[in-house]
Amino acid sequence: MTPGRGPAPDEGSDGGPDEARDRARDRALDRALDRALDRGPSAAGRRDELRRGLERLDERVGAACAAAGRDPAGVRVVVTTKTWPASDVVHLAALGVRDVGEAREQEARAKRSEVAAAGWADDVEDPGVEDPGVEDPGEGDLGPEDRGTGRPAPGLRWHFLGRLQRNKAAAVAGWAALVHSCDGDRLADALARGAERAGRVLPVLVQVDLQDGVDPRRGGVPPADVRALADRVAAHPALRLDGLMAVAPQGPDPARPFARLAALAQDLRGDHPGASVLSAGMSGDLEQAVAAGATHLRVGRAVLGERPPLR
Repeated sequence: MTPGRGPAPDEGSDGGPDEARDRARDRALDRALDRALDRGPSAAGRRDELRRGLERLDERVGAACAAAGRDPAGVRVVVTTKTWPASDVVHLAALGVRDVGEAREQEARAKRSEVAAAGWADDVEDPGVEDPGVEDPGEGDLGPEDRGTGRPAPGLRWHFLGRLQRNKAAAVAGWAALVHSCDGDRLADALARGAERAGRVLPVLVQVDLQDGVDPRRGGVPPADVRALADRVAAHPALRLDGLMAVAPQGPDPARPFARLAALAQDLRGDHPGASVLSAGMSGDLEQAVAAGATHLRVGRAVLGERPPLR
């Protein structure tokens, strides 16, 4: 296994309350990360914790796939490492994880640098869902180098998962293996400019708002606007439309909104047959997401535990 509202106003770099709130959040996050580094368990103990978390997650995904009649190789797990220290990413990489997810460009930039210094290079190209018949060379407990053969360890694929401001889009476009959260025309244009400058084609998902505008902080475009934004993304030579992403609304049964997302994805593939990625499901609802056809799960708490509190 590989591990509702209307259109949101684009967030630029004009300052104002949104930017002040982001700065305050950044300071609180920095303090939380410092506490996680200073007070965390020993390296060996932490790696064991993460190993057990991954094993439990493998069992859940395997059971969900069996219940849905799916091959687990068709489901990729992206371990959501936001707010967790770079040392956790290094442990995860050594345990065979190849896909990690971040939600803030500033945090991701610093973390990628630390992880690279530990010997784990980036693999910016996201190859999509694995062929079920191909074994993942990253499985197993590896170090930064297979010292028996001198073969370099497989690289890490860093996914961008959170709300993205336009003034950070160019930076993210340079390193993200897959951007899960494109939710506006102007953001798509900014990502395209950044990808062009980086000399690459950037895989992008259109984020869908399944909450009908209840929580604007979540982001996403209304279902009625998915096709137009998808067409906009696909029209950029520097972007590749890979599919859709959504967060299920809070409620007792995420199966219905995930079924709605799956129907939107099927409709989109009529015009964009390559848009085969469906990013849905987190620690609390991954079973329902797998049943709806999710190809990418974004899982943090089930592997890493509860996040350090922001103070």
